[in-house]
Amino acid sequence: MTSTASWQVLGFLVAVIFFHSSEYMLAIFFHGRSNVTLSSLLISKNYVIAMTCALLEYAIESLLFPSLKEHWWVSSIGLLMVLFGEFIRKAAVLTAGQSFTHMIRRNHEDDHELITHGIYR
Repeated sequence: MTSTASWQVLGFLVAVIFFHSSEYMLAIFFHGRSNVTLSSLLISKNYVIAMTCALLEYAIESLLFPSLKEHWWVSSIGLLMVLFGEFIRKAAVLTAGQSFTHMIRRNHEDDHELITHGIYR
C-alpha cells in the first residue's frame, strides 16, 4: 500500500470514529447517559458488513491499481464533502437538541417538539 493510500485509509478511519463517537456523545448530552444505549453508536451487523466490504474493495484496488490511489486531490475533495456533511448533520442535531433521537418514531410523543428554525427552516 502506498503512503497516499495509507493516509487515505487513516483519514477514513478517523472520520468514521469521529462520526460515531460524536453522535454518541451528543445523544448523551441531550438525553442523559441512562437514556442512551449502544444503538446510538449507529453500528449494526449490516453496517459492519458494509464497512468490511468497502475496506476490502479499497485494499484490492490498492493492490491491483496502486496508481489510482495517488490522485490525492480526489480524496481531498471527498474529505471536504465529508466535513461539509458532518457540519450539516451536527448543526441539525444541535438545533433539534432534546427533540433529536436516533430512534425513528411512528407516533407523536407529548414531549416532542417540531423544530422549524435554524437548519430546519
